[in-house]
Amino acid sequence: MEPDRHRLVSRRQAIRGWLGTLVGTGLTGLLIPGAHAAFGRIKTVVIDPGHGGEDGGATEGRVFEKHLNFDVSRRLEIQLQRRGYRTVLTRTRDEFISLSQRSNIANRVRDSIFVSIHFNSARRTSAYGIETFYYSYDGYQLASRVHSAICRKLRPEDRGVKKGSYSVLRHTKTPAILVEGGFLTNSRERERCLQPWYRQALAESIAVGIDVFGGDVANGKI
Repeated sequence: MEPDRHRLVSRRQAIRGWLGTLVGTGLTGLLIPGAHAAFGRIKTVVIDPGHGGEDGGATEGRVFEKHLNFDVSRRLEIQLQRRGYRTVLTRTRDEFISLSQRSNIANRVRDSIFVSIHFNSARRTSAYGIETFYYSYDGYQLASRVHSAICRKLRPEDRGVKKGSYSVLRHTKTPAILVEGGFLTNSRERERCLQPWYRQALAESIAVGIDVFGGDVANGKI
């Protein structure tokens, strides 16, 4: 082996050993800029009712996603306050709030997480189920716990936890997720989403997942 190549191989082996040490000590988040920041107890949840005002979101007949988003957000707010969290809503009425404004609101709140509430749509009307999106490492940790809680309670078609390059996820500095609570373009699932018991159960399960995440953060598991 040539000397220069030998040095290159040795350097790669050293780097692999260093990476292995980081993985073993849970410090891999340091390798992902902005992906895993140290934070203490989660005190506030910024709840983002998707769409609003002239932006109705997914629309099927007289059913507007923006109204369902707001309803679940209000229900979630009550559940979280009962658990001792402070809450901030990005909108408190039917009004248009830009994506950048939503992120800015979240970024001004310390010791917080961000949860955006949505309902889904698709060209294929047979599509159904619940999915939860994240962008950062901490977002994934939050999303996986919330999604698991939803699936345990509602037993929906599980479409999984997915990385999504949504503006509110990319530009929010705190752990951030986007929950899609069901497809309004699927007639059977739309009827389910329109039931108050379903939206209540969805809000309750999101709150449970947030509480699990908060406990894991407080106990140093994340």
